[in-house]
Amino acid sequence: MTDRANSSLNPPSGTGAAPSRPSVTLPQGQLEQIRRLVAVGRAGSVDEYVGAAVAERLERDRSLTELQDLFERKGQGPSAEHLAWAREVLGVEGKDDGEARP
Repeated sequence: MTDRANSSLNPPSGTGAAPSRPSVTLPQGQLEQIRRLVAVGRAGSVDEYVGAAVAERLERDRSLTELQDLFERKGQGPSAEHLAWAREVLGVEGKDDGEARP
């Protein structure tokens, strides 16, 4: 893991232990869907659902930053073949320009 990945996406040790109460605005439709999931027991609360979604996104972004750092250290990006494979596995479409865009 590089210093950049550590400093930009990983909080200093000891932070994050106590949850804070930020205000987050969601589109009404998304909030209604989350509340329905809570009502049927698929999530414990709106806070729990949003917290899990944020944790998942942070882990993905941390992993992508690590991957980008690795490519930068190697001095090259993934080949067009690797990008095509990744797009197929992930089920996403995109330009096959031979450049990683995490």
